[in-house]
Amino acid sequence: MNCKCSGESQSEIMMREISLEEAKPIWDGFVPEKQIWTDDWDVRVALCKAYDYKPLILYDGRNFFPLQYEPENGFYSIIGGTTAEKNYITFEPEFMKKTKEIPENIYFDFLTDKFDGCTEGACPQFFINLEGINNIDEYIKRFSKKHQKNFKRAYNQFGKYQFIKKGTLKEMAELNIKMFRDKSDFINDSIVCYELLDRDPRTEYWSIIKDGKTASIIQYFFYNLTMSVCVWGVDEKYKDTLKVAMTEGINLAKSRGFTRIDYAPTYSSWKFFYRLDTASLWRYKRGNIPDSVEMTEYGVPSDERKRLIGEGRL
Repeated sequence: MNCKCSGESQSEIMMREISLEEAKPIWDGFVPEKQIWTDDWDVRVALCKAYDYKPLILYDGRNFFPLQYEPENGFYSIIGGTTAEKNYITFEPEFMKKTKEIPENIYFDFLTDKFDGCTEGACPQFFINLEGINNIDEYIKRFSKKHQKNFKRAYNQFGKYQFIKKGTLKEMAELNIKMFRDKSDFINDSIVCYELLDRDPRTEYWSIIKDGKTASIIQYFFYNLTMSVCVWGVDEKYKDTLKVAMTEGINLAKSRGFTRIDYAPTYSSWKFFYRLDTASLWRYKRGNIPDSVEMTEYGVPSDERKRLIGEGRL
């Protein structure tokens, strides 16, 4: 995108602060093929406001810096912060390094593309590419023969159930807290994300009903051709709900013509065990960035990372 005036060189055009409303069409121009919930500009703005961060949107006709200031960290991040699951390069990296028109302390995480100075992120994006996959039997062909057999046996042993559009944020949160206890997202500020999604009409709750009881509730977000699995809660009395959820999730996505199921860039061992697709994400920092930022709980543990790299799976 280049909006410079005739006869005026890019170097002569100064960055200017623009409003959130002015920024929306510019964002849409840089991120036209939206997949996940944080690709939506209005969602990012809502997250920024929910955490009481101050936006700083800078633009010079070519380079676009949609920033927010995080006072507890003392740096600027891309609007949406570390809550955003993907970030995009909406500027020329070399310009960013040379200009004095943007803040010094910046921390960009979850970048989908790498440029000079970036380091690999703590965790990749996890997803399932559904092109060529119509059901769970076609998906688990990527498993070992033993894993395929164990998966099918456990699924069959789960017995009869219903998978229906049902559930509330409150009910799901209660299950999630019982399952994860003090590690649950519903006892820290991450709950803000799920409350925001709860108010969005693109969000749906689906439940696995077993023996007349709720075995699991899943929060999905449907956006263009991607179904994002946002969060879930599981009754610990019912084992193997993950196998049921994966089976029904693929069926649900395919029934609506979706081509991707997204599972977010947060580490869980099952995501590798169940052979989810992955895509590398990158981070960039400059200025005075606290060391604590690097200690991310969502990242792949170092010993696990080394093993996965050795196996060619990361």
